[in-house]
Order: sequence, then structure tokens, then C-alpha cells
Amino acid sequence: MISQPKIAIISYNTPHRKTQDVLTGLKAKGYQNIKVFALPFVQRENPFKPIYQHRPSKAIQVDPIEFCKNFGYEFDLTTADTLNRQLNDFEANFVIIAGAGLLPDELVENHKIINTHPGFLPLTRGLDSLKWAITKGVEIGVTTHFVDTEADAGFLIEQQHIPVYENDTFHSVAYRQYEIEIEMLINSIEIIPTLSKFKSLSSNEFEATRRMPKVIEENLMQAFEGYKEKYKIV
Repeated sequence: MISQPKIAIISYNTPHRKTQDVLTGLKAKGYQNIKVFALPFVQRENPFKPIYQHRPSKAIQVDPIEFCKNFGYEFDLTTADTLNRQLNDFEANFVIIAGAGLLPDELVENHKIINTHPGFLPLTRGLDSLKWAITKGVEIGVTTHFVDTEADAGFLIEQQHIPVYENDTFHSVAYRQYEIEIEMLINSIEIIPTLSKFKSLSSNEFEATRRMPKVIEENLMQAFEGYKEKYKIV
């Protein structure tokens, strides 16, 4: 690689599948100047349990600091209150979210932070976007964007459709979407310098969705077959 940008990764201080996949992809592409800022991971007392789990969640059980050390990457603990200062000190060229909840407005306003969303923004905002897209019969996609203080909005970097084939299952499509998310997040480092304008994704037309209620989710597989019939590539 000709140049080595400084890349900050926001994640959790626990083994985390998406973070591990992002770091692996960055390493494969030859990026070296990377630092992970790990937020505390708080386990919910009553975590939501969907009928159909569709996001890969099994991480390699290696502490994040050791995972980074094995890759030759820097690692630092952080909190929502200290992350802004730490990012200022690091002076990253790119800041990527690999895992985080809602970030403080100050942080979002002071840094161009890159995120991927598993849906077309602003059409499918919020949680369970894949499931809601299937249920509503709108195309499945992935959006890479700069975040702002509005949830699932900000400014567009790239969008891609997720192809669906005759022999696909719901879970094969979900995993394909996840793989493309990781790929787009990594590729954004190369794409951003080629762009001069970033379209606003702010919209009052589409409301952000919540977790899909089980009374709707229990019909998801039937909805998927209808979706596949409509959008499959022959």
C-alpha cells in the first residue's frame, strides 16, 4: 500500500465478531496504522431474543487487547465521555464504527465517523432493517455513511443492493448482507477520497423501526419466499 492513513476503530471491550472481521479485512488490505478504542460492554438484564437470529455473533474468544496485539494494532480503553479527546489526540484520517451504541452529539459533530447500516437509507432506518425490508417488500441493501446527530441519517458514502438467488434461504441472504457490510466499511477508506459531495440522508418521510414484534416475525419465512419471488436473480 502506497500511503498509510491513520484509522481509528470504535468498538467494545469484549470479543466482538464484527470488529474482528473488520480488523481482519483491514489487515488483509495492508493497513497498518490502526488503533482500536474500546467502549465498555454492558450486558442487558433481559436481552431481546428474536425468533430468527440473522446477525453472525460468534466471535473468537480472544480479549480485544490481545487480538489487536496479534495484528500489530494499537488498543486503548475509552468511554463515551473520553472518546472525543482520545480521537483528537490520535488525529485519525478515518474513524470507523465497528461496534457502538448511540454516540454523544459532541463526538459526532467533531469527527467524520463512518458507519454501515444494513438497509437503504433513508428508506429502511432503525433496528431489524433486513427483516422489515423483507416484510414490507422493499429491496435489501447496505448503506455506508458519515453519521450525524440524527439516527441512521448523516451523509451518503455508498449504497449497494443485496442480490437474491433462486436457491437462497433467509439466512444465506442475511449472511451475504453482513459480508457486504464488512466489505463496504473497509472499502470506504478508498472511496471517500474519490468523492467531492456527500448526499444528505436526512428525511422526515421514513420513520425508524424498532425490533420486529414476534407476532410479525413469526411470518417472516413466508414473507421471505414472497420477497424472493419478486426480487430473485434468475
